[in-house]
Amino acid sequence: MKSVIYSCYYGSYLAAVAAALHLGLIDEFDFGKIINLPYFGKLGKCQWGKLYFVGEDESRGRIYIMSSKKTGRVVEKALKGIARIYNMGEDSVIFVDLLPFGNIFFAVGCFIFQKLNLKRIGTFLIMMGIKKSFKKLKEKVENIKKSV
Repeated sequence: MKSVIYSCYYGSYLAAVAAALHLGLIDEFDFGKIINLPYFGKLGKCQWGKLYFVGEDESRGRIYIMSSKKTGRVVEKALKGIARIYNMGEDSVIFVDLLPFGNIFFAVGCFIFQKLNLKRIGTFLIMMGIKKSFKKLKEKVENIKKSV
């Protein structure tokens, strides 16, 4: 049984969408479904770096999300090292850094939402960014599912 951790800067946008795709909660871009996903836009600063269990996939793999800001590679190395220490095997944990799937709409939307507290316009821009990268994000998740 493997665990998959989807991570993005804030942990509650791209990671929440990727986890939902992995678990079959969504299949296509749908504003209404995405906005109502568990954890979507709901993790604040005090939750950054924590793992959140989202569900089990059909092969009983455990799916998590987390915020790793810009430290995805460091987090991945640490997780693999911990897995090795506990004789779990490095491949028992799959860490997926989704930072490369962000784009200008997503970045500006997150800034407006998180820093300026303008939730409505920020959410709109975040959703535009997700829509723009949705196809590639879905392909990434499908590849991860095949490896689990």
